[in-house]
Amino acid sequence: METYMLLLDVAVLLSVGIALAMFGGGGAVILIPYLTQVAGYPLDEAVLLSLLTIGINTGIKTFKERSSIDWKAVLTFSLLSFPTAAISGSLLAPITPDSVRMTVFGAFTLTVATLMFFPINQAAFSRKNPIALSASALLTGVICGLIGVGGGIFIAPTLSLFWATPIKKAVKGSLAIVALQSAAALVGYLGRGVSVSPTALLYILVLIAGGMMVGKKLKAATSDRNLKSGFAVFLVLIGIWVLLRA
Repeated sequence: METYMLLLDVAVLLSVGIALAMFGGGGAVILIPYLTQVAGYPLDEAVLLSLLTIGINTGIKTFKERSSIDWKAVLTFSLLSFPTAAISGSLLAPITPDSVRMTVFGAFTLTVATLMFFPINQAAFSRKNPIALSASALLTGVICGLIGVGGGIFIAPTLSLFWATPIKKAVKGSLAIVALQSAAALVGYLGRGVSVSPTALLYILVLIAGGMMVGKKLKAATSDRNLKSGFAVFLVLIGIWVLLRA
């Protein structure tokens, strides 16, 4: 049984890193349900582990690719999402029942999957739309603070649609925003006294980092269309599972 759980840990945590590298997000969508439903972590601890491990890994990747990131788009989005994530994590999360938080998580996951199955026609959006971008930033900040999801898969198409950012730069920008939002939400959770085992943190951190290296290679070798379709199916399964257990 211990060997089985170890192999499952490795497979799931590597998939978190792979998702981050290929799609610019989606790691927490996999990590949090696994930590709560399988590994048995309380939701707050699972969220904190997600914020720390994903935040550190995306932060490192952002630093490495800082010269190719559209920082104006990142900062415009973060100006609203950053404080919203901090407020949501410190004030909204403590008073929201875990069942409600997980229901929001499931609904968010299914929404992301729907966007991947039926992508919006990006050709219809060629100009910046600050109002739509602001609304998206506020929503993403609330979700990040409430359930620890950075929303990277949602942020990338948002930057592309509402800020006219080329999709490759949008993916890199989404990782930068996830890193910033994770740091903001992290303040709220640490401020409430939520803590995690350093051993568990290091274990998860290393495996996610390994997954990101694998994901970078897989992305170069596989068509985006096939990757997105497969991941969307996986998200639907996770979303339904979480909603049924909420």
